[in-house]
Amino acid sequence: MSQSTSESSALRTFEDLQRQIDERFATSYEESALKKGWLELLVYVLSAVFFAYHLWYGFTAQIPRSQHGVVHLALVLVAWAWLGLLRTDRTSTRGKLKSVGYAIYSILAVVPLYYLASTYQEIVLRSGSYTSTDLLMGTLLLALILIALYSVSKLITGIAVLGLVYSYFGPLMPGILNHRGLSPVRIVSANTVEFQGVLGQLLQISATWVVIFLMLAGLLEKYGGMATFIKGMSRLALKHRRIEIGQVAVAASAALGSINGSTAANTATTGTFTIPLMKENGYPPRVAAAIESVASCGGQVLPPIMGAGAFLMAELIDPTYSEIIVAATLPAILFFLTVAVGVSLNTPTSDIESNVDDGHTVFDQLLNALRSIEYISMFAVLLYFLVVIQSDPMLAGFWSIVTLSGVRLLRNVYEGLTDANSAVDSKVRVFARDTLEGMRRGVDATVDITIILASLGIVVRALIVTGFAQQLSTQMILFASGEVLVLLALAMAASIVFGMGMSTTAAYTLVATLVAPALISVGFEPLVGHFFVFYFAIVSNITPPIALSIVIAQGIADSGFIETTVSAMQIGFPMLLLPYAFVFNSSLLDPSLASLLAFAVVLVGFVAIAAGAAGRVSEALSLPIRVGFVALGLATVFAPMLLAQVALAAAALGGLLYFTANVEGLFAATASRFS
Repeated sequence: MSQSTSESSALRTFEDLQRQIDERFATSYEESALKKGWLELLVYVLSAVFFAYHLWYGFTAQIPRSQHGVVHLALVLVAWAWLGLLRTDRTSTRGKLKSVGYAIYSILAVVPLYYLASTYQEIVLRSGSYTSTDLLMGTLLLALILIALYSVSKLITGIAVLGLVYSYFGPLMPGILNHRGLSPVRIVSANTVEFQGVLGQLLQISATWVVIFLMLAGLLEKYGGMATFIKGMSRLALKHRRIEIGQVAVAASAALGSINGSTAANTATTGTFTIPLMKENGYPPRVAAAIESVASCGGQVLPPIMGAGAFLMAELIDPTYSEIIVAATLPAILFFLTVAVGVSLNTPTSDIESNVDDGHTVFDQLLNALRSIEYISMFAVLLYFLVVIQSDPMLAGFWSIVTLSGVRLLRNVYEGLTDANSAVDSKVRVFARDTLEGMRRGVDATVDITIILASLGIVVRALIVTGFAQQLSTQMILFASGEVLVLLALAMAASIVFGMGMSTTAAYTLVATLVAPALISVGFEPLVGHFFVFYFAIVSNITPPIALSIVIAQGIADSGFIETTVSAMQIGFPMLLLPYAFVFNSSLLDPSLASLLAFAVVLVGFVAIAAGAAGRVSEALSLPIRVGFVALGLATVFAPMLLAQVALAAAALGGLLYFTANVEGLFAATASRFS
C-alpha cells in the first residue's frame, strides 16, 4: 500500500465508519416476497409456522418438554432440507440429484418424528418394552440426524459415529475404555424411544431456551438492532474527537459471537467486516486477526446468552439461569476491559486512530446510541423477567419478542403518520417484511445448533451408559494424587483437547460430561468447576495446534499463523488466567462487596500482565521491567491472602503509574472521555 493510500485510509471520517457499518448490516428488498419462487415462499411459510409454534409453546407450555423437543426437531430437519434445496444449483445434473435427495429427506424426516410425537404417551407407558415399529422409527431417526449432521460438521459427525461404534464394541476396547458393550437394539432405544440421546436433555435445551433467543436475535438483526448497537459503541468510544477502531471491532464480534454460539463461525462472518476495517485503519494484519479471534472467543462468555452455554449450564447444575448470568458478569467485564487495554498497548496509537469530526455533545451521542425505543423496551422486559422475577427463559424470550415486534410496529405506524414523505401502509409493509426476514434468520440460526446438540446427545448417552465418563473422572483424580494444581492442569488440558474445532455448545457439552465431575468430586463448587472447564473449552479456539479461529482470521487478514497466535495470546491471555482466578478467588462468581474488591485487584493484576506482555505502557519497557510486571501481575491475581493481593495490586498500580507519563495514556483506547 502506498503512503498516500495509507494516509487517506487513516483519515477516514466518523461518518465513513457509520456508513460501512450500515452497509455490513444493510437489508434491502429489491422485490416483493410474493414474487419470489415457490420454494422461497415455502421457506417463509415454514419460518412463520416455526415462530408461531415456539411462541405458543413458550407462552403455554401445554405439552411435555420431551414431546415438544420431538416437534421442534421435526421442524428443524424439514427446514434443513428446504434450506439446502434452496441453496442448491439445480441447473447441473449433480444439483438435480441433490435436490431430489433433499426433497425425499424432508418427507422422510417427518415420518419418525410424527410417529414419536403422536404416540408419545403410549411409548412412555410401555417404557422398556418397545415394539419393532418403535425401533424402526428410532433407527430411521438416527440415520436422518447423521445425514444432516454431516453437512453441518464433519468433525462432530465422526465423534457421533464413534460414540455409536464405541457403544457396541466396548468389550474389545483397552483399559478404561473397556465395557460390556450394548446391543444394536439397546443402542437405538437408548438414543431415541427412551427420549434420551438424540431426543434427550440437549435437544430439549435447544428446543426451549436456545431457540427462543435465536428467534429474538434474528428479529433484532433484521430490525437493525445490531447496526444500532455497534454504531452506538463506536460513538461511546470517542475520545478527543478520535475513535479507536479496534474497540468497535471487539464490541461487534463479542455481541454477535455471544448469539451465534460458535467462535469459528463468528470469526468467519464478522471477521470479513472487522479485519479489513482494522487493516484499512493501520492495524498490522496479525494484530487485526488476533483481535477478531480473541473478541469472538470473548463473545462466548458474554451474558446473557454466552453462546448458548448459559442455558446448558443452567440445565446441568443447580444455580438458576439468572444466577449463572449474574455470576458470569464480572468475569466477562474483567475479560473485555483487559482485552481493551491489550488492544491499546499492542497497537501504535498514531497508526490506528481515525480522525472524527462528529460534532455531537455527550447527550446527543447517548441519544444516538439509544434512540430506538424498541430495543430499550425489549432489553428492559428481558432483564425484568430474567433477573427481577427470575422466570423461565422461554417465557422471558416470548415477552421480549412480543415487546420488540409490538413497539417496532407502533413506531413504524407513528413514523408513517408524522412523516410527510412516507405513508402508513408502506411503513407497515416494511415492518412485515423485516419481521418475515427476521423469522427466516432465526430459523436459519437455529438449524445447525439444534442438529449439533441432538447429535451430541448420542455421544453423551454413550459416555454415560458405558460408564466411561465416570471412569475418566476417577482416573484423573487418582493421577493427581491429591494435588489440586495437578488436577486443575489435567482439567485444563482435557478441556482444551475436547474443545478443539468445536462450537461452544458442543465443546461445553463434552467437558461438562467428562471433565467437570472430577473437579466437583474433590470439593470444588459446581459453578466454579463448570466455569473452569467452560472457559478452557473456548480457549481451544485460539491455542495451538488447531486454533480454528486463528486459522480463519489469519486467512482473512493474510497474516502468519504463528505471529497471529502470539498476538492473540498477548491480547487474550485473560481467557487462560480467569479460570484459575475463579479457583483462587471464587468471590468473582459470587457478586458481593468482596467480589468488587476481588474484581479491582484482579483487574490491576491483569493490566500489569498486559503491559509486560506488550512491552510498553506509554513508552517501550526494557526486558527486566516487562518480566517484573508479568510476575507482579501474576502474584497479584494468585496471592493466597486478600491482604497480600491488595498490597501487590497497590504496588502494580504504582509501577504502572510510574511508567505512564499520562495516567489516561494507559487506557487511551479503552475508556471514553467526553468534554
